[in-house]
Parts: sequence; structure tokens; C-alpha cells
Amino acid sequence: MGETILLVGESFSDQNLYYKTRFLAGDPFIFMEQNGRGTLVVSALELGRARREATVDDIRSFQDYGHRELVQELGDRNRAFVEMLRRIVRDSNADRLEVDRTFPAMYADALRDHGVEIAINPDFLRRERRQKSRDEIEYLAESQKSAEQAAAHAIGIVERSDIRDGILAYEGEPLTSERLRREVEVFLLDQGMSSAHEPILAGGPGAADGHWLGTGPLKAGESIVMDIFPHSLRTRYWGDITRTVVKGEPPEILRRMYDAVLRAQQAALAEIRAGANGRDVHQAVLDTFEATGFGENGAGPTMNHGTGHGVGLDIHEAPGLGAVDEQLLPGDVITVEPGLYDPAVGGVRIEDMVVVTDAGYRNLTTLEKRFEV
Repeated sequence: MGETILLVGESFSDQNLYYKTRFLAGDPFIFMEQNGRGTLVVSALELGRARREATVDDIRSFQDYGHRELVQELGDRNRAFVEMLRRIVRDSNADRLEVDRTFPAMYADALRDHGVEIAINPDFLRRERRQKSRDEIEYLAESQKSAEQAAAHAIGIVERSDIRDGILAYEGEPLTSERLRREVEVFLLDQGMSSAHEPILAGGPGAADGHWLGTGPLKAGESIVMDIFPHSLRTRYWGDITRTVVKGEPPEILRRMYDAVLRAQQAALAEIRAGANGRDVHQAVLDTFEATGFGENGAGPTMNHGTGHGVGLDIHEAPGLGAVDEQLLPGDVITVEPGLYDPAVGGVRIEDMVVVTDAGYRNLTTLEKRFEV
């Protein structure tokens, strides 16, 4: 008998489960694949929708395994679910199951108690999910287009703002990070996108913390980091873009930082192709910063993160562009996002999202890169 895989959970957060079934549900369900054939087991409430939407041929109901009677007998829904799962595994005659690293310990212990070997595969679906299909690339391109449009909307607001006593003002009120974030979130919602993770609209010295969302009034002459990553409510795929802008006269150090980050991104992109090592892409960024006076060991602005990450059904997935050896594969979709940060002046980051190809890459990002607006 071939390898049997088992996934249990809800597919809003378990992207492996969604990837294998293309069925979206907030309540737990079960997927088993044996000898290449998948079986999906859902509650009676979800049965009709699963038959219409899931990409699994064999779709069954909890009641096929006596779930209702188990609830009445055991008086506990969790215990009933575990016993139903045991029955499903028993009927498959599988004595060894491959599961991913998030498989719940409660289910693993119950199955082991009945003689089933549970083999945890930390790289479960890693390669399959990395190499995106044509449809997946188009889904990612759609999300990236929305990200670009939202970024352009935010940049336009900054560009149209006035400077009053060193503070940006928009429509007669101080322009704050919160106002700009709200503008982005409403814009994305109108496009069928969710800002499940709040976008970063951070200005001033605080933006040296790369994941600071930003708060308070935005000031003239300070960089504003805009990192926007929408999640499509229809396809479940993400976009990811960062642009950094300034309104008013910036200090020379910020101009130098921006020019160095732009050069570093160009150096990284020049390294990208199928077969390239993600560590070499990252090293091209570090070498560029060293050549422009922003080395890791110097005083002042530095980069404190990797150069990029994979994007797909998760906003952060394999592969990574950083200190670890990882060969790029055709169909990888990755971000390229070098940055420089200094708590004295703030941050600069520029991010595109690209598809790795045999010949190099296809950039899914077309929004211009302009610092002073």
C-alpha cells in the first residue's frame, strides 16, 4: 500500500488543507489521500457545498461514520470527532499516516493508541506549493495589482497633502498613519481584498522597526514606508508590495539610503533565475550596501532581515532569500525587498513580487519607484 496522508482542521487557517481540497470551511473536516485518491469527509451542513466546490472526487458526510450517534453516546463532541476519525482511518486499512507539522497532538495520540504510526513531515507539500501553476500565478498577479493600486492611492494622498508647520495635512486635517491605513483598507475592501494583516504605513524614526504599523501624524521630510499585502477573498492568494516616499525636503542621509536600497534591489533581481541560490541573491544586497557605505558592521543604517520570501496561499512561505542555502525553482513566487533602517532617521524599503523562471524572472509589480512626491 502506498503512502497515506491525513489532514484534519479548518481551511481558513490551514492552507495545506485548502491546497489539497480547494474547499473553504471554518469548521473542522477531514481529508485523506491514499494511492493518489482523495477522500473528503465533512459535516452534513457542508456536504452539498463540498460537492459543488471541492476538487476531491470522493466526498462523504460525518454521518457515514455515525457521528451523530457518537455525540449522543459519548456526550462530548470532541471525543465523538476523535472516534469518527479513528473509524475513517480504520476503514482505510492504513497503519501509517503522513501528516504535516501542525497536525493536532490530540488526534495523533488517539490514533497511536490504536496502533497507527504517525509520521510528521515538516516539509509536507513544500515543493508542490512552491512551484505555482499558471492559474496560481494569475491569482497572485491579481492580488498584486490590487496591492499596487492601493499603494498608488496612498502615495497620491501623500502627494496631494499640504505641509503645515512641518506636519502633512490632508483635507484640512493632519494626515496620520491611521488615516492613511484606513484609506488603504477601504480601498482594498472595495476590490474584494482583505487586509487580514494590517498594512504598514509608518513614518519617521519609528519606521526603523520594520514591522511597526505606524501611528500619529506624518511629518514633512521624513520617509514613509508603505508595506501593503492584501489577501484575496475569492482566490485566497496574497499580494505584497512596499514603496517608500517622502513629502518635503528629506535629509541627505535618507536620499542616500533610498538610492542604496534601489541599487540593492536591482542587484538582487539580476541574480534571480531558476537554479540560483537564495543566499547568493541576499549576498548581492549585502555587497551593494557595503559598496555604498552601509555595511553590516558600520555605524548608521543597516538591514536587519532577509531579502525576500515566498508568497502564495500564505503571505510568508518557502523559499527564503537569506542566510540559508535554498535553490530557486521555476514557478517560485518571491518578494525582493531590501531595506535600510536607522532609529535616528527611520527606514527605507522597496519591494516587488516576482515569478522565478528558467531565464530569470517575471516581475508582477509595475508601480513606479519614486522617493520624493
